[in-house]
Amino acid sequence: MQPDAELKRLANNGVNTIFVITKESDGRVFYDSDVAPNQAHGRDLLGELADAAAVHDINIVPTIFVLCDKYLLEQYPETVQVAREGTEIRYPNVSAEHMHWACPSHDIVSEHLQAVTKEIADYDVDGIQFTHFEFQPIGNDESNYLSCYCEKCREQYELQSVSERSSAWIDRRCMQIDSLLRKLSEPFRDRSDFLVNIELEAFSNLETAIDDSRKMLGVDQCDVAEYADILTPRTAHIDLDMHPVWIREVVRSLRQQTNTPITPSIRTGRGERPFNRLEDDELVSAIQLALHGGAHGVSLFSDGANIGRLTPEQWNTATKMFDELDYFDREYGPAGTR
Repeated sequence: MQPDAELKRLANNGVNTIFVITKESDGRVFYDSDVAPNQAHGRDLLGELADAAAVHDINIVPTIFVLCDKYLLEQYPETVQVAREGTEIRYPNVSAEHMHWACPSHDIVSEHLQAVTKEIADYDVDGIQFTHFEFQPIGNDESNYLSCYCEKCREQYELQSVSERSSAWIDRRCMQIDSLLRKLSEPFRDRSDFLVNIELEAFSNLETAIDDSRKMLGVDQCDVAEYADILTPRTAHIDLDMHPVWIREVVRSLRQQTNTPITPSIRTGRGERPFNRLEDDELVSAIQLALHGGAHGVSLFSDGANIGRLTPEQWNTATKMFDELDYFDREYGPAGTR
């Protein structure tokens, strides 16, 4: 809530870009909007952050929780994603937070989201990040219940004679998400100095990751890459009990299959209490392995996706890494040219 002081602190730690949650998972926003409620009433925090970012030479990229939107579902309850057995996906068991998932099959959903992104386009920001835009599955022990079986989706399946979980069923879901992201990125497509970032789920089995994403989430990672300048896989190896080398392999695999620059998101700790933080050696390994895999950078996040909660020791480690990378870039040129 103190943009200038916060960005000064981040700049002093070597950060050059921040992803700022601008449309929350509950649908509220952090600026004066005509289409969504303002999270910080009486303040335009996005405008304040943009002003502070210009002073401290930091790029600011608003993050949009796309289909997570409690506010929208309160206005249009029929647009909620529905699991196969009829469960409306509004529950905390879907995520650590209370998520309310809207279905992109409804015109009002894409219209509302386009209105939000058009408002953000009027601010002096350097990019936009789209996250949480999937058809959301619910895990139930060993079974997964996929969405969406809302009335609108069922009507379209019946109209097109599409059988459940067939290749046509999967294709239709992927095309629905692809169409949504294409519409949302359209206001920024002609801005050469503007970053469009898409955050993706990462899968432990890299050989089936593309197919798994299509079947489970309705997201064709190769297709949505067409609208992204950079892809950000959520490589939360600490949550999956994976070695940091997995991050390197995710980066390599996604680069090869999408031909798009990759900046993986590295989780620096679990949110449970007591907090479980990465040791310095493991954080260094995670960053180095990501870059060794060809990443164009790394994004660091902690519990609550709040970079401000990194420990001072983690900041020192990360800052040292950034300084070393700057040195090698100055001496030998950017890594991408070597």
